[in-house]
Amino acid sequence: MATGRSIVVGVEAKGVRKEGIANGAINPGECLQIDAAVEPVGGRHTLEAVVGAVDGERSLVMVADVDFLQGRTNSDAYADGERVFAYCPLPGDELNVRVQASVGNLAIGDKLIIDSATGELIATTGTPEMEPFIVLETSATSASARLVHVMYTGH
Repeated sequence: MATGRSIVVGVEAKGVRKEGIANGAINPGECLQIDAAVEPVGGRHTLEAVVGAVDGERSLVMVADVDFLQGRTNSDAYADGERVFAYCPLPGDELNVRVQASVGNLAIGDKLIIDSATGELIATTGTPEMEPFIVLETSATSASARLVHVMYTGH
């Protein structure tokens, strides 16, 4: 189970907080990318769940954060067109990230990669370009996507 009710865990996190406009439904804990087809509006880029060519593709790591300004929780999704908050971690930062339902049991030290179709995390498969997260808790298989406590590795 995730640690706390935030996405960014602990007061010592040193990454960069970002804001954007949601393209589609976005769940806190999913990895995001800038929608390159849309110009910024009011200085804010449009953000969408990661859509890559292959799982584990090297890219910017940006995780959807909770909208605490509206009193939301880590289970409240952003709707299309809403203001979305995100966090770009630095190595050592701890987060709660959304792991796909298809991922089985996880153990401390397991590595996770970004799924190229959903922005959720999956267990390492094949030869990914980057494995940005290591698991910091044991986590049992779930029928739906779940938040898991991880540390960002930086690579």
